Amino acid sequence: MIPAPIVKIYKTVHTWTGITCGFALFIAFYAGALTMFMEPIARWASPPAPGVAQTPLDATPALIDKLLAAHPEVREHGFTLHLASREDLPARVTWEVELPHDESDPDHEHEHEHWWAALAPDGALVARQEEPSELGMFIDEIHMRVGIPGRWGASFMGIVSLLYGVALVSGVIVLLPSLVKDFFALRVGKNLKRMWLDAHNVVGITGLPFHIVIATTSVAFSLGALLFGAQGALIYGDKHRATMQRFQAQFRQPQATGEAAPMLAPGQLLERVRAQAPGFEPEAMTYQKAGDKAAVVRFTGREPGYVMENRYGAVILSAVTGEVVNDTLRPSQQEPWWRTTMTLAGLHFGQYGGAVVRWSYFLLGLAGAWLFYGGNLLWVETRRKAQRKAGDELPTQRRDTYWLAAGTVGVCLGCVAGLSATIVAAKWLHGHVADLNAWHQYVYFAVFFAATAWAFARGAARAAVELLWLCAAATLAIPLTTLLAWLAPSTGLWAHTSAQALGVDATALIGALCFAWMARVTARRVRSGAADSVWSARAVA
Repeated sequence: MIPAPIVKIYKTVHTWTGITCGFALFIAFYAGALTMFMEPIARWASPPAPGVAQTPLDATPALIDKLLAAHPEVREHGFTLHLASREDLPARVTWEVELPHDESDPDHEHEHEHWWAALAPDGALVARQEEPSELGMFIDEIHMRVGIPGRWGASFMGIVSLLYGVALVSGVIVLLPSLVKDFFALRVGKNLKRMWLDAHNVVGITGLPFHIVIATTSVAFSLGALLFGAQGALIYGDKHRATMQRFQAQFRQPQATGEAAPMLAPGQLLERVRAQAPGFEPEAMTYQKAGDKAAVVRFTGREPGYVMENRYGAVILSAVTGEVVNDTLRPSQQEPWWRTTMTLAGLHFGQYGGAVVRWSYFLLGLAGAWLFYGGNLLWVETRRKAQRKAGDELPTQRRDTYWLAAGTVGVCLGCVAGLSATIVAAKWLHGHVADLNAWHQYVYFAVFFAATAWAFARGAARAAVELLWLCAAATLAIPLTTLLAWLAPSTGLWAHTSAQALGVDATALIGALCFAWMARVTARRVRSGAADSVWSARAVA
């Protein structure tokens, strides 16, 4: 039995760590839930492929020859031959050209031009510079850094993740004395605070293994560079340098010999990699130093049965001979320390177990977001109870509870509405703005800050209803945009018919209905709830 004073201390720790980092964790969890379906979202948002049919795999040798002749610079930059056909891949072959940047700014992200190439029906080469949708990457950026750019965002989320871990531990200790009695207790009735607390406890405990994994891996990702640097300096000294240099060398391009050599056809290279790396499922082939005797092909893909981040699984073959150059990058062959790192990445991003795990992570992410949203509002309701005990029959809400309630509603629902709005903007702004990827940021932050300001101006009760309807409308606009594209193609909108793209519409429709239901329930609570609650429409004094 844990003494009551100890439980009280941990309850205080749990409350304040939750309040301190609750806003950031809501954003990270809600956006993180969406990243489970980054590829379907990217496919939904990508415009139709240009008016050139996908080049068959057996015709890619001619495509590569014509590409190297017309664009010799790709020998240096490299290019990727995609084995799958998806809406977010405009053509069989794509490549990037890095633009000049300021080397003195370590936080500056390298910018690239994106190109694609295909064969026209008459066999002529068609190559075009076209920027792909980075919507999925933007959502992931919100997930990882809550919109704070560069290393500052990573460091901030590292600290938030540490506090998140403290909140988890303290929350479990607080619940331990009544765990058996209250674990599955969900007392539905007039005491809404008790019902919310029961739901908070059930969601927190049932999702505890998931939260432990997320908290641990988040700290590793956010503070990894700092921790690894300190570890190398204080523990290993120079011993780890040789390992890191050997590892980094695997990702460098080979040195060109200057001697031309014919390359094997992509189909032949595919046969070689499948024979020499059984169980490995290649998804793309990246050529480096094409046409040179030292040319290599990096096959990226997945190896079933392993927890990993897909893009780091690779096998490298000589493009000339088909012999294995490096087979230490796929999961079954990775060094233990790298395998551990990739396992942490796979556990965090749900890259194992297929669709079942992805949907589980999606639902657990939404439940986690609700956990932080509800936790803040529980504290507000607890403060209201304390004021009643002080003898004030109908107290005016304190300013701190008013501001926290308004901030919780504005930040959380602003994030939801902003992400839905920026997804919709992918189709409505395409072709109308010069830099669509920049506009994803403008749309998200405009909605986010406007919603937050609205909540502070209107108060939590009124704003919650209004912003929930905004969330419902913005999310409903996703499937309505697809429907309009079908009904009125002249609008310039498009509608993909793959299961993944339609799945985005179906999920958004369900989400919009849920937000509409929550708006109606909240409105009823505002009208009929206790007058001294933050959920009352009565103005704060």
